[in-house]
Amino acid sequence: MFFRNFTGSEVYVYELAKSLQKENCQVTVLSQLGGPLTDLARKEGIKCLPFEESPGFKMGDGKWIVMGPDGKQQPSNPTTLYKISEVDFDIIHVQHKPVVERILNLYPNIEKICTIHSEVMSQNLEDPIKHESIKKYISIRPEIKNHLINNFEIEEDKIEVIYNPVDKNKFDIKNPQDKNYVLFVGTIDYLRRETIMDLIEYTEQSGKELWVVGSDHSDYLDSLKLYPHVRHYPATWDLKEFIANCSETAGIQLGRTTIESWMSGKKSWIYKVDAGGMILSKELTDPPTDLDKFYSQNVAQQIKEEYFKILS
Repeated sequence: MFFRNFTGSEVYVYELAKSLQKENCQVTVLSQLGGPLTDLARKEGIKCLPFEESPGFKMGDGKWIVMGPDGKQQPSNPTTLYKISEVDFDIIHVQHKPVVERILNLYPNIEKICTIHSEVMSQNLEDPIKHESIKKYISIRPEIKNHLINNFEIEEDKIEVIYNPVDKNKFDIKNPQDKNYVLFVGTIDYLRRETIMDLIEYTEQSGKELWVVGSDHSDYLDSLKLYPHVRHYPATWDLKEFIANCSETAGIQLGRTTIESWMSGKKSWIYKVDAGGMILSKELTDPPTDLDKFYSQNVAQQIKEEYFKILS
């Protein structure tokens, strides 16, 4: 839905687009733009377009003339996208239900693949859509695959588990430190509230600080700042130093920060939550031995293979 800041799905698109270009793919990102992530992507040579400039379409402006339904010429509607040409995309990779619906209206016949990022997001943001042009679904962890099968009756052979892509070089920290704080990275919203409150209690009891990094989409951030051992930092692309100096990280489900901390040799608390953000379980995890399944270039190669399966 957005390609502006450093949330999980936005960074997913950035890492995938960057890596696919290294795989000799031509990539266009279509989204709501205008932020530090947009700027970063354009510096990498990634073509970024707003929805209003969807390829093959032109937004009306009330000035240029179109043919109306009655066969008469009339000014174009400033709120309408008009099809002006065909496009030659081989495949469209979609995510987020409102965007998928929009893309299906614009490009109903181009074959598609869809990534599902969460099994607990409310407001149907991550609900899958069934359509004859959507040939495959990618779930970024096994729990999402089970969710798609059990709750939406998606056929198992149409789902592939391919994990979040992370730049291994960015988080290859040579001399990690422990400066006695737990790092939590993520949008500060309803889904993470109970986890953050639990971490406040844990860090207070263990004599550590809690550093929270993320954009505020909540009504409770001010109350968090009242705890003397809690620090808040805005969302940032440069997490390397935060991770390099923490005791451990924490996040909900299997998020990017957990993977990034594993790559840095740090342990990570994984909180499993329900759709309301209530904690179902928590576990302090060690870095696994198969970290290569998260490497951006490996993920891009896997996804590219899925593209070719659809196109063959």
